[in-house]
Amino acid sequence: MGEVGLKKTTAGRARRWIPGLVALLLVVSLVPDAALPAQAAASRASLTVPSETSTPALTGAIGNLYNTSAWARSVLLRPTNAEECSGSGSTSGCVQRFAGGDIAWSARTGAKVVVNGPVRTAWWDAGAPSGFHGYPTTDTISGLRNGGSKQAFERGVITYSPATGAQRTSGSIHLAWGRAGFEAGFLGYPVTGESTGLRDGGAWQAFERGFVVWSPATGAHPSMGAIRARWRQSGMEEGELGYPATDEALGLKNGGSSQQYQRGTIVWSPSTGARALTGAIRTYWSATGGQNGALGYPVGEEVRQNNFVYQLFQGGTVYWSAATGAHSTTHGDVHNRYNSLGGAAGQMGLPLTDKLPRAGGLVQQFANGWLVWGPSTGTRIVGHPTYKVWSINPGDFGWPVRDTWADSRGTHVAFQKLETIWNDTTGELYSAEAVDASTVVFLGDSQLDLDSWGEQGARAAGYPRQVVRSIGGIGYVSGSPAVGGGSATDALAQDRILLPQGNPGLVVVTLGGNDARIGATDAAILSQANRLWDELRRKYPRSTILINGVLSRYDASHAQRRWVDGLVTREAALRGWPRISMSGTATIAGAAGDYLDGAHMNQTGHNKVAPLYASALRYVLGK
Repeated sequence: MGEVGLKKTTAGRARRWIPGLVALLLVVSLVPDAALPAQAAASRASLTVPSETSTPALTGAIGNLYNTSAWARSVLLRPTNAEECSGSGSTSGCVQRFAGGDIAWSARTGAKVVVNGPVRTAWWDAGAPSGFHGYPTTDTISGLRNGGSKQAFERGVITYSPATGAQRTSGSIHLAWGRAGFEAGFLGYPVTGESTGLRDGGAWQAFERGFVVWSPATGAHPSMGAIRARWRQSGMEEGELGYPATDEALGLKNGGSSQQYQRGTIVWSPSTGARALTGAIRTYWSATGGQNGALGYPVGEEVRQNNFVYQLFQGGTVYWSAATGAHSTTHGDVHNRYNSLGGAAGQMGLPLTDKLPRAGGLVQQFANGWLVWGPSTGTRIVGHPTYKVWSINPGDFGWPVRDTWADSRGTHVAFQKLETIWNDTTGELYSAEAVDASTVVFLGDSQLDLDSWGEQGARAAGYPRQVVRSIGGIGYVSGSPAVGGGSATDALAQDRILLPQGNPGLVVVTLGGNDARIGATDAAILSQANRLWDELRRKYPRSTILINGVLSRYDASHAQRRWVDGLVTREAALRGWPRISMSGTATIAGAAGDYLDGAHMNQTGHNKVAPLYASALRYVLGK
């Protein structure tokens, strides 16, 4: 029967006989040789059956990788299938299966090993090379933290751990995960795939210890730890901060970190926790040095109160309002005093400047005045107009020793060297020296030195109480370093010469000698003289103001002094003001020889001139 079957020559009949032969062989194989006829046994021994387990061929790049890599052979073992190829040219690729995995090759990626396990399973479940991931671009990497493994493919990476399973990462989210250290970093392994549908087209992916968040406007950035928890409190991408705009910055002062968002910053330190900074307060904090500046880390969140907001920091408080902008009070005496006065809602109102150094002390402006700190006097309140004058030359006043106060005379400030009064009616700053109808106030140059002819003459004319402002070198035009280099006119207008507040019986101006000395023009002298006289009238609307000329001799060396005397006394006459010409008076009094130098008399000369001046003063004043 077997011989007949083997002699069949047509293909169809041969195919019909082959199953019969195979069945016969299977039956024979089940019967021991001793039970078979000798002819049958001899026939079994002479059959040769082709093997069905022959090794598939290994060729090309796949074969080369397998044959040259001991590692590939050790993990893949033997091939179980022939290559399966598709595509052509740059799109061509092949996969060959092995007992321990696959070798996949493409013209774009070369040949790579895909080892049996969860990564390979996930790849095949997604369609292998013809699916979402495409061909592998690396071999499978195993031995990662906590028994993990991963492999990169053309369109992403598949990463596996026993705790998280196999997950895919790709694109910007994968790169952001990489910046955080991949599975060995703070985020750990991915625990979900990428999810879309967030505001403005955003997406996210969860990891063991945080998330990576992406939007078209900001890119992908990790979000983790205490900073992420604070972001969640704000409403995440839907809240006031928006999407994260940077990765978290580590290694800040005292172990801190921060992360920038579309509309703010979250800052964290071990001692202060995570706090949000937004708007003008955030801008101000950054401009003043951030956590490295005087303010340090924020210790509270922004608080809104009426028309302003504030935020507490380690080193002080930042305040902001639309009217004042952002300014801080930093720890120290000024800050403590401000808080004791009620802070922004108290007596001083909002800060208008930061704390500033001044003359060895500290000052800070607020809506309702200044706080001025002196090394020996502490922090005192000074009103705006008084501070303006004090700040020009603090040495003339010293430090304030008492807070400003008000009474019927005006607003007072007591300084170390004098007390001042600001009068809202006149808009002028005065000294607080007491004056009355028996008081004469002198404003002049060094002609008022010693017990001058002017002072003696005024006492004789009935003015025993005297306030004298004598500044050497000064004139209507001529300046003096004692008042910042300006003239008497400028110094008076700027309150660098303070005259007493009240209604003195007489105000006397003795200027012009220094204008003659420097050769000031007539026009300049008259212009400045009228400005000064107008300022005196504003300060003393009810007092008599008298203009003295320039004391001189009749010799040629004093010709210019006599000229200026005539110039100012004629101008005073045109205005209807009382005036006394002093032209040639030293000669008339017999004091021409009683001079210390070309312009200044000794005390004997003053004593000789005084009676003549007293007589003229009584006459002019109708006494």
